[in-house]
Formats: sequence, C-alpha cells, structure tokens
Amino acid sequence: MEEKGKNSARTWRRSLLGAGSVAVMALVLALAAVLELIEPEVAAEGCIALAVLAGVFHVLLRTGYSARFSDAGFISAQLAAVFLLLAYLTYRAEDTPSVISVLYLVAMLYGVLQLDRTRLAILAAVALVTHGTALFMLIDHGHKISFAAAWTQFGALALGLAWFTIAAGTVLRLRARLSDAHRRLHDLAAEANQRASRDTLTGAYHRHHLIEALEREIARAERIGKPLSVARVDLDRLGSVNESHGHAAGDIALKRFTAAAASAMRDVDIFGRYGGKEFLAIMPDTDLNGAVIAAERVRAAVGREPVPEVHGKRHLSCTLGVAEHRKGENTRLILGRAEAGLNYAKAAGRDRVVAEAR
Repeated sequence: MEEKGKNSARTWRRSLLGAGSVAVMALVLALAAVLELIEPEVAAEGCIALAVLAGVFHVLLRTGYSARFSDAGFISAQLAAVFLLLAYLTYRAEDTPSVISVLYLVAMLYGVLQLDRTRLAILAAVALVTHGTALFMLIDHGHKISFAAAWTQFGALALGLAWFTIAAGTVLRLRARLSDAHRRLHDLAAEANQRASRDTLTGAYHRHHLIEALEREIARAERIGKPLSVARVDLDRLGSVNESHGHAAGDIALKRFTAAAASAMRDVDIFGRYGGKEFLAIMPDTDLNGAVIAAERVRAAVGREPVPEVHGKRHLSCTLGVAEHRKGENTRLILGRAEAGLNYAKAAGRDRVVAEAR
C-alpha cells in the first residue's frame, strides 16, 4: 500500500511537471504570435499539438500503460515527440524564428530534471537532427530564409543543448546527495523514535509505549474478533540481589531477565518494562490457554539465567499473572485482572504462572 502511494505521488508530480512545461511552451507561442514573431496559424497549430501530446501522455500515465516502460524511457519518448513537433513548426513558419529555439531549451530543461547525461545527449542529437532537417527542407523547397540567422540560431541551439547535457550531470549528483541526506535523516528520525520508546537500562519498551500498544491491540481485537492476552511479569527477589551484591548486580539481573524473557516470546508479541522490576507482555491473537503456555515458556527461560547466589538461589526466577481480554474491556480492566493473578501467584510462593479465568 505504501509503495502504491509513492508511485501515485511520483506519477502526479511527473504529470504536473510535464503539464507546466507544456503550458510554458504554449504561452511562449501565444506571446510570439501577439508580437508578430510567428504566424498566428502556426502558433495555434503548435498550441493544439502540444495539448494533444500532453493529453495522450497523461492518459498513458493514468491508465498505467506507461508502467511498461522505464521512467527514463517514457520521458525520453515525450521529449522526442516534442522535438519532432518543434521541427514541424520550424518548417511551417517558413523562417527561422528564434522562439522555436527557445522552446527546444524549455523542453530540454524538463529532461534535465529527470534524465541522465547519456539520454540527454541522445535527445540533444535528435533535436539538432530534426531541426537541421527542417532547415534543409526549407532551403530545398526554395523558401527565402536568412542563412546567417538560420545557422547562427542552429549553432546557439547546439551550444545550449550541449550546456544542458553537461549540467545534467551536476543536477543528478545534487539529487543523489539530497536523496541520501533525506534517507539518512529518515533513518536518524526512526532511530531517535525507537530510542525514545525504550527503557534506557534494559532496552525494553517503556510504560508509555506499552500502554499505547495495548490500546491499539485492544482496538484491533475488538475490530476483527481475535483473542488478546497480557501477562504481568515480576522479577523475583531483585531487592535481595541489590542488598547483597549492590545495584550494579541488580542492573545486570534486570538486563539478563529482559533478554531471556524477550527471547522466549514471538516476534509479534510486545514486551517491556512496566515499572521497577515489573514487566508487561502483550500477546496478540492469543487466548488464555496459549498465553499460559507462553508465560511458562518465559518463566523457564528466565529460570536458566544465573545470578549471584541469594537465599540459596543461583538462578533468576519470575512470577506471572495472565489475563485474556474480554469484549468491551479497556486497558485498566485487563491490566487489573492480570495484576490480580500476579498478586495471587506471589502469595502462593512466586516462580509460577497464575491465569485470571475469563
């Protein structure tokens, strides 16, 4: 869906840029006709032909037919068609009006913004060949034109097209750098957002992120009718570790606990630090039985993590209270039921899983 949106936006920008270029060229022709630099009939033919070309290529874009070609190939075809039209207008004018040379450059500018240097060089050659052919046809058919003016304009056009071709390399490099900078900025923003949603000690999601995620999952479960379960998880005897071996050892215990618990969960599950030594696991598409199995898996994984001996225990342990979401239930209610299960499990001796029945 996101890729489709990007393609649609790119198509819209390309259509807008092309329409703008055609509008500028039509405006130049109309102004030239008003100033009597070109015959009104020729200007009218040019404007109509430009409108037809714009309409045809717009239809090809909107119908998706242009997808059969690369972007560069499609744009090259547009410019080649315009160059043929300009050569025809040169022949129809029976003269060498400077306005036609200007239109070549306007069309070339459209290509500079989107094509590489090689394609622009080929298109420049096409423009010079078609324009030169139109001039030779005028001479061959006996039209009286100023040779000096004709070849001066031809030379100026050749230099202008050559300059646009050279400049295209610089434009493409600047666009590439801008694209890289935008991509790096996006990555940095994503990284900053990721860090902002994480607990600094354990690297797990923090409370605010967990609540937002749970609200989203509840809305999703209500919408599609899928089960959803949560588990309140408490790391046992962390206070004793801190008292016996210092807070540094307690921090290590928290980190090992977090890594072990997270490794025992699925990729779709959301696990984070709810506060102090208590954590929260959100398990989408999971009923109560499945949540209990997952909670036991977490408890077993945590129980394999070694820590300094405390009260005869050499490994971590955790206590879990599990609850399944009920229809119409909000975050406070489901978390309260999971906490009730957790408190019951603590009172029963810890290092166990207690599920709050539906």
